Amino acid sequence: MRIGIDARLAAAPRTGIGSYTGSLVEALGEIGGPDQFLLFTDEPLPASAVARQRFTTVVLPVKQRLLWTFGALPRACRQRRLELFHGTSNYELPAFAGCPLVATVHDLIPLRCPGAVSRQFRLLFSVLIGRALRAARFVMTDAEYTRREILSSFPVPPEKVVTVPLAAGAGFTSDPDPEGRRRVCARYGLTGRYLLFVSVFEPRKNIPLLVDAFEIFRREYPHGPAFQLALAGGPGWRGAEIAEAVRRRGLEPAVRLLGYVPEADLPWLYRGAELAVVPSQYEGFGLSVLEAMACGTPVLAADTSTLPEVVGDAGELFTPGDPALLARRIAEITAAPERRAALSERGLARAAGFSWDRTARRVLEIYREALASRPPLPRREGAGGG
Repeated sequence: MRIGIDARLAAAPRTGIGSYTGSLVEALGEIGGPDQFLLFTDEPLPASAVARQRFTTVVLPVKQRLLWTFGALPRACRQRRLELFHGTSNYELPAFAGCPLVATVHDLIPLRCPGAVSRQFRLLFSVLIGRALRAARFVMTDAEYTRREILSSFPVPPEKVVTVPLAAGAGFTSDPDPEGRRRVCARYGLTGRYLLFVSVFEPRKNIPLLVDAFEIFRREYPHGPAFQLALAGGPGWRGAEIAEAVRRRGLEPAVRLLGYVPEADLPWLYRGAELAVVPSQYEGFGLSVLEAMACGTPVLAADTSTLPEVVGDAGELFTPGDPALLARRIAEITAAPERRAALSERGLARAAGFSWDRTARRVLEIYREALASRPPLPRREGAGGG
């Protein structure tokens, strides 16, 4: 097969869809076979992402996203005579590409959490997501939760939407080297016991709830003052406002705003943390859950959207909203070493059940199924219009 992939977000710094795209490309490169992959991007990719004979990078230097997707990309797809194109970024599928399309729809955040994105982006998403679902021969989702949301909101045949879970990257392991952990923690000003949050800073991530709970934990529980809270992640929509609001509270050095953390450092931060806390209102998958588990770090996550599906029975869940309740759960887990050890063990076993090799092989199967099939007709009964 001659397959095109939207690889714009695979370049560092990677977050969210970029982590998905980069990890998928790397895993596809590890699988032998005759398939040829063309990675379409708006700037050169790191050499490590394309260091395979079967990979070719096609740089289309157009920075405006819609002009890239609907102008430069379709022409490039036709010129290179692709057999298939994979859109990795939710709604961004080229029109008139001259080949069948598959799409990965990671989430319906703009529809389910309208306050989590700008009004402009919400309107754009609302217009284009339906088109992408109609145009793709197959739609991949990261979690069954998202698959159900799509089927309940759009007239899409169930057999067209397939769940293909993600995995933690190869570097996320339970390496016990204390020197590596000490060195990285010192770099970020983490001097003792700490809680860890890892994600892009956006309103739906519930960072203020976590900071409120941490203040209560430090004030009301005997072992609370011994802890720091590390908030790792670059700014997303309104992320700079969120970070500035935390700074204005004057909680440093107890609360450390680490900014974007390079992937080489991130596993060490997980390994050093006593607990990873994921308080999000909505996630398309919740990759930080698997990353923490793969490093042996206990997880406490919100019982929202996809998170229970990813956590399984390997972590603990809480209902977000009440910072005192979250503070109590943090206090209970951090005061119980045996409980943390059991969570660590279950988390390692859970994370081992996900792998990028398995994901990439399933994606290749879907590519072949898409080429072998005619596009299914949309159902006209049942679901609403989203």
